Amino acid sequence: MKNRLVILLLFYGVLLSAQHKQLPNIVVVLTDDQGWNALSVRMDPDIPGSGSTYYQTPNLEKLVAQGVRFSRAYSPAPTCCPSRHSIQFGRSPSSLGLFGGCSEKTLKADVKYALCNVIKKSHPEYATAHFGKWHMCKLPEDMGFDEHDGKTGNSEGNSKDKTDPKKTFSLSKAAAEFMDRQVNNDRPFFVQVSYYANHTRYQALKSTEDKYINERAGYATPYQKSPLWAAMNEDLDSGVGIILDKIKSLNIEENTYVIFTSDNGYEDKHDQWKPVSERSFYKAYPLLSHKYFINEGGIRVPFIISGPDISQNVHSSTPVVGYDIYPTIMSILGIRTNDIPDIEGGNLLPLLTTNLNQKVERQHPFLIFRYTKPSGSLDIAIVQDDYKLLKEIESNTLHLWNVTEDLGEQHNLLETMPEKVSQLSKSIDAYYKHVGWEESEAVVVKNKVESKQSKQSKK
Repeated sequence: MKNRLVILLLFYGVLLSAQHKQLPNIVVVLTDDQGWNALSVRMDPDIPGSGSTYYQTPNLEKLVAQGVRFSRAYSPAPTCCPSRHSIQFGRSPSSLGLFGGCSEKTLKADVKYALCNVIKKSHPEYATAHFGKWHMCKLPEDMGFDEHDGKTGNSEGNSKDKTDPKKTFSLSKAAAEFMDRQVNNDRPFFVQVSYYANHTRYQALKSTEDKYINERAGYATPYQKSPLWAAMNEDLDSGVGIILDKIKSLNIEENTYVIFTSDNGYEDKHDQWKPVSERSFYKAYPLLSHKYFINEGGIRVPFIISGPDISQNVHSSTPVVGYDIYPTIMSILGIRTNDIPDIEGGNLLPLLTTNLNQKVERQHPFLIFRYTKPSGSLDIAIVQDDYKLLKEIESNTLHLWNVTEDLGEQHNLLETMPEKVSQLSKSIDAYYKHVGWEESEAVVVKNKVESKQSKQSKK
């Protein structure tokens, strides 16, 4: 009897060990202000402008070769704070009550449903870490991270160390050391590295900048021509390379998922006060405009996923968004989400492993975007299938584009497709009624901004 009990205990231990080792590692890499075409590999093989001929990102090219890249990937918002919250909760910034900045008072989310808290509730053995830019209302430890750099923002990334611009290399090494410890301790891990690059102020290694001033000068374009920005972007790629090399050296490639994306499009302020009809092309060309706007240049971003059983070196044109990351990770880890309220993202795993161009099943059959500009005025947009409807609330102006055929959002289909305009407008109205927000609130916000600006000008 005693021997039989010992055998059963040993068997149970082996079974638990086997289950433990099957739990995959998750690495999320979030870059800052890195536009859709900032990589030296095309997001869409058939669109030359979806990759850069000036910037060089060899490590991200390797990651693309190992996984699936999306040519119609969107950040949840055109600025960092709402996007970062959205990824952590699997919900659009609109449903979270975030217009543009970060406000704990308006955040409509319970931290117990934050990504890592849910992971650790189901799998307590996971070690979790966040390195780099936080820029969220709640504390990292409240959101389920065991190790972190604190409640950091943009300023913490302005490095005084010339060998570590934007702290890119120290962040990468911290993540590599964290992974090393967990593998040695036989613990599965989740780590998110949120780089400060490519946010202002721009910083890069002198040797990398010299490369773009000299040997890469002939590859500059009218839109991508800053040696300093290009060097910062390549240093960022080198940082990602440190992480990928560590995964390889630890021999955990076959059990590690890597998710790479950006919080919004390129940093710029040229269009800051302009209506849609006056916005132009910048680094994101052929996409219109930049960060702060829900034109394609502000919200279309690079997005790559690699890992066990995921197709390699392939492209998908299916629209995806940053808040799809949450349910995708839940699916990877076998975590049921039935009792988690308001998840709006969709599970990408079926698309990644079977049909690359199938639709993603979400709570709503569209993607929704909203942003309050510095003037207090507001833009709202909805993306469904090939079409995008953008509404400028202040002027009540509508723009309908087929963003598959018209990347630059130049041909307004408002007059020729009234039924599509009506359908998408009704979807916008129904969605905002669902989340408890009305357009009239935008007028209140704008009046407050104008009043504040008026008082400041009188001082």
